[in-house]
Amino acid sequence: MTHILRPYRLRRAAAVSLAALALAGCAVGPDYQTPQAAPVALASPEQALFSADQVQRTWWKQLQDPQLDRLVDLALRRNHDIRIAQARLAESRAVLDEKELDRLPVVTLDGRYERSLSQANAGVAGQRNLAQSYRAGFDATWELDLFGRLRYAAQGAAARSEAQAADLAQTRIVVAAEVARNYFELRGAEQRLAVAQANLDSQRDSLRVTQAMVAAGRGDEGDLASARAELETVQASVPVQVTAKRLARYRLAVLAGLRPVELAELDAGTPLAPLAARLPIGDVAALLSRRPDVAAAERNMAAANADVGVATAELYPRIDLGGFLGFVALRGADFGSASSRAFSVASGVSWPALHLPTALARKRAAVARSEGVVARYEQTVLQAVEELESALTEFGQTQQRLGNLAQAAAYSGRAAELAQLRYREGSAPYLTVLDAQRTLLRAQDAVAVAETESYTRLVALYKAVGGGWQAPGQAESAKIMAP
Repeated sequence: MTHILRPYRLRRAAAVSLAALALAGCAVGPDYQTPQAAPVALASPEQALFSADQVQRTWWKQLQDPQLDRLVDLALRRNHDIRIAQARLAESRAVLDEKELDRLPVVTLDGRYERSLSQANAGVAGQRNLAQSYRAGFDATWELDLFGRLRYAAQGAAARSEAQAADLAQTRIVVAAEVARNYFELRGAEQRLAVAQANLDSQRDSLRVTQAMVAAGRGDEGDLASARAELETVQASVPVQVTAKRLARYRLAVLAGLRPVELAELDAGTPLAPLAARLPIGDVAALLSRRPDVAAAERNMAAANADVGVATAELYPRIDLGGFLGFVALRGADFGSASSRAFSVASGVSWPALHLPTALARKRAAVARSEGVVARYEQTVLQAVEELESALTEFGQTQQRLGNLAQAAAYSGRAAELAQLRYREGSAPYLTVLDAQRTLLRAQDAVAVAETESYTRLVALYKAVGGGWQAPGQAESAKIMAP
């Protein structure tokens, strides 16, 4: 039950409170220093293929493919991985609000009525005392965050929320890249299917020519069997590309949050736009500041550092203030009157001295976790540089390979035409025609594969440079991190 404080009690509570406030600002725990992103120096000679122009967030639009634009837009709005990341970000922001509010006084409205009967005199039946009390008002409690426990907890929640925001950005980049990659694989399967269909037509023509020459006595059954075998071999490659095309479409449907039947219009096929002579990839030296996965790893490192601060603060006492302002009366008639007005002020100190070994163990665990998160951050930085180096090399070498294969396909086409002409003239056996046609088929198929690979390497490159993401400003973070 709350009583009106006597002057000496009030002075004692005030003295304890002032002494506690005098200790304010002596927060314990490690101070966090944000690591400076070192400039990235690349060893890849393929850098000449690219420009330092800024990468746009909608980098896929430079390919001028409306169907690709539509698919990426759908995926960014409906993809389930993005929705999961958005939910995690919302959760982290709610946790941050909770931790920030923990630093403020807690005021509750309290109302209570108590009634009790007690035996007035032992052994005398029927004599009882009736006691009643009425209480209503505001209770307030406030933990003085002398050693920074609540501040470190808020810092950790803020860092984790920022890490979740970076994770969401990374998820969006990955989803856009996966949509583009699967779209290009679908188009590549279509192109390889078109090559196979064209070769089927060529093989059917060759079979008709061979049949005519055998009928005219200028060939034998061996030539006819070889022509039929080659036709069946080319025919066998068609189901492979049909399967690849369908699987790519199914993956696109999942990424875009659609059913496969809703992507039927993609069956029409759209020629892929040629790539620019020099692709914009931004300032490579500032790569680490443009990678959301690196930003997320750094924020997780800050959160782990804050956890060490929380664990360290748990080694020290907690000091809190409390108070009540309202009305207290023993009779309902007096309740609310001037004489029933009451207030109280109290302070308390709690220190789990007997459980310090447990608190020390928790601190050691927090330090170990922090060291692991630091190692993970360093690994993420190295992987980011390695990923960009690999993407630059693979894209550049694929472009060179594509040029060579295109020349080889042109020469193979000419050789096949000459072999067919010589066979019709009777100056070359049919085996020469078959060899030339097989070489042409392999060359054309290799060109289709290399063209698809050049686009998928482009996707990997834009993913490696952060997909046009820019780190948000640090004003809000600085505000949260302030003591």
